[in-house]
Amino acid sequence: MRVEFSKAVKLAAWRRASGRCEKCGCLLAGKVGHYDHINPVVFSEDATLANCQLLCVECHDQKTNGIDKPAIAKSNRIRTRHAGIRKDRTIRAWRKFDGSPVIKPRER
Repeated sequence: MRVEFSKAVKLAAWRRASGRCEKCGCLLAGKVGHYDHINPVVFSEDATLANCQLLCVECHDQKTNGIDKPAIAKSNRIRTRHAGIRKDRTIRAWRKFDGSPVIKPRER
């Protein structure tokens, strides 16, 4: 379950940042600002001011796509590996050395 920031936390983050992006410093007056979890929700369900930062749309996209998504994907891979969950092998056909195809029937 995703933990969202309360209005009080968002207001405190806005005041702390003085209405500017906390990464690049651009003025957010009249623009959309995103309240971002510094430590992603997947890792900790911390919705406090210490884990909140105000970012412009561009900086938020850079952080999400550049840092958060790869870290979350790696965490999910590690978690499933430790749980013993593996992908099913999807290779059902291959070629012999003479080039003739070998097709393995589906197991049922």
